[in-house]
Amino acid sequence: MSPRPDTATPRRPGVARPLLTTLAPVDPAARPVVAVHPGALPATAWQPVAARLPEDHALHLCDLGNVPEYFAAALVPTLSVIGVQELAHRCLGELTAAGLTDRPFTLAGWSFGGVVAYEIAARLDAQGLGDRVEDLVVLDSIAPVPAFQRPDELLRPDMLLTWFAMYLGAKRGRRLTLEPTALDGLGEEEGLAVLLTAAVEQGVLQEGTEPAGLRKLYTAFHTGLVRNNRCTAGYLPAPLDRTVTVVKPERSLLPDSPDLGWSGLSGRPLRQLAVPGDHYTMLHEPETADALAALLATGSRTG
Repeated sequence: MSPRPDTATPRRPGVARPLLTTLAPVDPAARPVVAVHPGALPATAWQPVAARLPEDHALHLCDLGNVPEYFAAALVPTLSVIGVQELAHRCLGELTAAGLTDRPFTLAGWSFGGVVAYEIAARLDAQGLGDRVEDLVVLDSIAPVPAFQRPDELLRPDMLLTWFAMYLGAKRGRRLTLEPTALDGLGEEEGLAVLLTAAVEQGVLQEGTEPAGLRKLYTAFHTGLVRNNRCTAGYLPAPLDRTVTVVKPERSLLPDSPDLGWSGLSGRPLRQLAVPGDHYTMLHEPETADALAALLATGSRTG
């Protein structure tokens, strides 16, 4: 049998998993760091960051992949999606029940998780508890502003294929390098052919990997992206009177956007941090994990 690219182990939608988890046993008095994780990579992708936090800090994850409706919508594109506001409502309910909103904490979100984290902060502001969020950190998250909102049919295939190349490299543990214009203007089939050739040449995929196998992995990846796009459709929040910290990797989802649109949602000057890696490796590359742990531990106390 010809080798095929790895795909994630299927998870049965009916199996309930907790929305809120802590990566390791911690002292209940530890200072909370809360991160919203949107799936795509396993929640253990945060482990390098968690391991680098000071001993008096604890990393708690809101894993959106454990919200049944959110997970199911990535499997069946015709299902109704659960929106940003409902996801934030559920996360905030879990955080409140766990007592994590009783004291100051740092709130972060990676990718689409950054949008949900923003809505959590907005809800705490509306409740008069905005001071509990010492820092709001978004990790290569695209802001929910009109300039970046597109219907599904207008999502450019070459852009999505570029993101998929980063994802494939992260899944296989080996960076997939393409010429900057290699995918420009290509449709899905042409682009996947280019990716397959490059992935085999660079050892990301085995010789003889079938195009159908790569197409299957891309279809699952694409369905998840479309799910997130539908979740944010129509979500146009007002700016918050707080500083937003934007962390952008060297190979960002939107390399040509300096702040990923967040200046339009922050009533104060942004704080920005550039880190090595790409969108999918930024959590576990050692240098980046060091920088993220330092940022999340200091929170707004860095000024």
